[in-house]
Amino acid sequence: MAIHKLRALEYLVTVVEHGGFAAAARRLGVAAPSVHRLVSALEAELGVPLLDRSATPLRPTPDAMRYVERARQLVGEIDSLDASLRDRAAAPTGTVVVAAQSVVIQFVLSEVLPRFHEQFPGVRVDLRDAGTNRDLAQLGADLLLQFGWPPPQDAILRTLAHTRWLIVAAPSFWARHGVPQHPSDLARLPCALFRTPYGEVMRHWVFDREGERAEVEVDGWLIGDHRAALDAPVFAGQIVARLNDLTTLQGLREGTLQPVLLEWVGQSSPPLSLLLRKALARQPRVRAFVDFIAAEAESMTRQRLPAGLPPVPVAQRPEWFKRRVG
Repeated sequence: MAIHKLRALEYLVTVVEHGGFAAAARRLGVAAPSVHRLVSALEAELGVPLLDRSATPLRPTPDAMRYVERARQLVGEIDSLDASLRDRAAAPTGTVVVAAQSVVIQFVLSEVLPRFHEQFPGVRVDLRDAGTNRDLAQLGADLLLQFGWPPPQDAILRTLAHTRWLIVAAPSFWARHGVPQHPSDLARLPCALFRTPYGEVMRHWVFDREGERAEVEVDGWLIGDHRAALDAPVFAGQIVARLNDLTTLQGLREGTLQPVLLEWVGQSSPPLSLLLRKALARQPRVRAFVDFIAAEAESMTRQRLPAGLPPVPVAQRPEWFKRRVG
């Protein structure tokens, strides 16, 4: 079908919808004589009048009513087709380089990346394990995702979610050792000791309960900086762990992890942070990824367990971080 025929149908439908040639021309952004001329040419080609020009407003002739309705459907389908192509052409494309802490890869990105691809099929993700590095320039990444506080650098810092420390172990562990009634009870139990990228071993656990402060030095037989290795003896019922709640959802749902001391608020639980290169903040592919991850993080916080606990407080940087990093 020739383009002028499609345009004539569009003009015809617009004339009927707006009641006249002048009103249709204003809606279409063209001159009224052009609308009149093309509709008249369509009538001449078909050999039948399509508009009752004696009526005010203009309306289809009785013989043309079905024709105009079909034309309206056709024009709508063409508009939809054109819009889908424009949307696809305008969709973000290219590669976004994402560096992430291994625990973020394990508990956040591994679940959400398939959904990102479904929503933005034109964007390729170059995912890199940041290891102990938190410097965007050295990583060669567009953005960095981590649980914690990235060191100061020339980049945009966005907090995606605040987290809550949970003291957890396998139910079998609590059955053997007893459930602690006070944070000080943790000093007698073997605990998983996490080493930060800055070399700090997290032995000093601080809690608050309605203004009452409790500090405990924990110990254990396993020190490490890899979450999967630390998790294994926790699920095996051998040690206690202090984990942020956004990484415990599956264990809590399945009952393989049991939280205790829920009335106590662990201090300095690391937020889910995103660090973004300033020069790329307006790039469509980067903006699409950032907005998507932010929405996913919000969804995770709504699903956090255990349910019914007070809102998560905004955590302050721990003293060791201030000393070592700034």
